[in-house]
Amino acid sequence: MVDSGSVILGITLILIATPMFNIGIVFQKIGLVKSKEIRFDKGIKGITSAFKEIIRNKYWLIGAVLGTTAWFPYVMSISLVGFMVTEPINSVGIIIVVIAANRILKEKIMWYEFLAILVLIFSPLLIAFSGISKVYVDLYDMVIPLIIFLSIGFSIAIFCFVMSIKKRGTNLEGFYIMLTGAFVLALGGVFTNVFAQAVRQAGIQLTWYTWAEIFFGIFWGDYYHLWIFIGWWGLVFCGASSFAFYQSAFQKSRIAVIFPILDSVALAIPILAGTLVFKQTFNNYFLFFAAIALIFIGTTTLGRFQARFEELEAKRLEEENMNNK
Repeated sequence: MVDSGSVILGITLILIATPMFNIGIVFQKIGLVKSKEIRFDKGIKGITSAFKEIIRNKYWLIGAVLGTTAWFPYVMSISLVGFMVTEPINSVGIIIVVIAANRILKEKIMWYEFLAILVLIFSPLLIAFSGISKVYVDLYDMVIPLIIFLSIGFSIAIFCFVMSIKKRGTNLEGFYIMLTGAFVLALGGVFTNVFAQAVRQAGIQLTWYTWAEIFFGIFWGDYYHLWIFIGWWGLVFCGASSFAFYQSAFQKSRIAVIFPILDSVALAIPILAGTLVFKQTFNNYFLFFAAIALIFIGTTTLGRFQARFEELEAKRLEEENMNNK
């Protein structure tokens, strides 16, 4: 059992981190609205050009600093009370984003959208109560299931990206960009799990050359360091690429609608991988699969509402312009 002092400190730390994470998202949104559009049709050059301007925006920079700083109490909280205590508390931070988006960014939230957001907030709590087991990854048996899972995951991400290009300039562009970023970020979580398990099983100690074992593990010549190498560079690639996608989605759509999608998918996919790839078990499978179903329903519903809202707003602005003339 974890002692009461550690529980109190762990919960206090995540209560500090959660508003920092979520208010940081709102500040980033303020900065993104006033910055150059992040475009993927111009390749790396177009993305780099946009971010050169974005990082000079003080609001976006404040948001980025808040989000980065929040990782320290977040990680400390996990080390004290565990993921299954920390993450459900952190997931409720969606409420902060929704309220801030409404009050600060003046984003309109319809009652039916709010119900869909509540569904996405409720889903991680069901996962927490499903009683997930501690994970021990068999780095040999997981290979084929992992390849299949990653292939499906990246295929979905690529499909969403292609759809975002096809829907460019329409109401669904931001929605598909966010789904792309959410799936890539979630797959980064899968690589993180592999990396953490490989490091533990390899028995790596903190030394002056630890960074080399991580960055260049493939040259160490043993199986565990191979997966350390794959896990590390997989999470780096997914983290870096997903960042551009969800920042672009924040720029193009309402974060009160888009952010719950990112949060829910990024939580559900690694846990789904834990079941299908890493052989984790649950005390209550009904709660787990009910949560996955609710996340799917909430995400698709918000996507439809987002498109409909943008259509209505466009018509309203067009009518106002006509009346002013």
